Amino acid sequence: MPNLTQLKDTLRNLQNEMRDLVNKGTALMADPNASAAQLTQHTETINAMQARINLARAAVTQEEQQQQPVAQAAAAKQQPAGVTAMLKSNEYARAFATALRNRVHPAQPCSDESLKVLYDALTESGGNPAGSEGGFLVPDDVDRQIRERMRALNPLRDLFGYESVSYASGTRIMDTAPDTGLTMLAGENPVAGIAEDDQPAFSPVNYSLATYGLIVPVSRELAADESANLFGYLARWYGKKQVLTENFLLRAVLDLLVAGPITADDDMNAIAQLKSVLNVSLDPAISQTATILTNQSGFDYLDNIVDGLGRPLLQPDPASGTPMLLKTHPIKVMSNRLLPSRVEAVGPGAGEYYPIYVGDFSQYATLFERMPLEMVSTDIGGQAFTRNRIDVRGISRLGVSRFDVDTVVRREIFVPET
Repeated sequence: MPNLTQLKDTLRNLQNEMRDLVNKGTALMADPNASAAQLTQHTETINAMQARINLARAAVTQEEQQQQPVAQAAAAKQQPAGVTAMLKSNEYARAFATALRNRVHPAQPCSDESLKVLYDALTESGGNPAGSEGGFLVPDDVDRQIRERMRALNPLRDLFGYESVSYASGTRIMDTAPDTGLTMLAGENPVAGIAEDDQPAFSPVNYSLATYGLIVPVSRELAADESANLFGYLARWYGKKQVLTENFLLRAVLDLLVAGPITADDDMNAIAQLKSVLNVSLDPAISQTATILTNQSGFDYLDNIVDGLGRPLLQPDPASGTPMLLKTHPIKVMSNRLLPSRVEAVGPGAGEYYPIYVGDFSQYATLFERMPLEMVSTDIGGQAFTRNRIDVRGISRLGVSRFDVDTVVRREIFVPET
């Protein structure tokens, strides 16, 4: 099975072949000696190539969606093998549930031999990875349920780069693509030597994680219930909150882009402007793997545009039916609540501005996460004591850094106030 890089290379090659076919088709149409059979055969070749491109795009999308489990496996490898085995064990899950029910804090000395595995996991993963200040590492079963819940909530992280790290801050290196070719020499043995004016250029990109927390109230009845019910309840809460937090962070780096207008006075002209973003505003290598991100209002606007024959310009992915495609590019739709439109109430620009982002988001920015999630419980702090419940605190560490700002273009579809 080809990896993601190979699939993207295949897609680029197919799209390059498509451009050649279209150019040949244009020349064929202009040739008065071209027969109807030649034109028909070439049209069939173009249609077949389009089908191959659609399948390749579907394969790329599917592989990108499978990257998250791969990233989790890579994160597990960063931990000592003993920790990975501990978090997967039934012993650890039982000890974790016991610690939550009895409000055991990792800063306290281990007084129960059955809970020793919790402290061992903290010790083997670095002695103090924030254990005394964050909580116990969550079992693999809880982490898996949280990740499954997150995938069902349409997270933005699916579009962006993702990296699990062991430190709260650090640096990554971004390479700068060269824009000059080889230097012409004076001869086979140049006296002055070969110029070194186009060396590879690299620039550092720093990342820094912030700590995010959530308090989830747990009734004493639920705490005393089966561990599976307790774990499922916590996973639902933390999965949803984790996605909302990540989406907020990723939206913040998207907001750093300057928005250009797309005028909606003429529907076809608006589509032409959007196509120009793919054709001109983005580098061809980026455009080939670009995704279109918008909210419900922006998608509704695009989805209702038809050509002169009444055919919709957006088409479903032929492999899966979703997502919708514009020129083979998938469209990811976020809710208006999570990706709101901009509204101007007064003046000549009064109306709504639907957000549109186009590009390869995985090259634009990376979400950094320090794994895994940590939890600890109490029945004393906050409102836990007065309401006779147990409060479970979860700690997550996240950060986002931009890498290549030219790989995503921001636009707004302007719909004037009527």
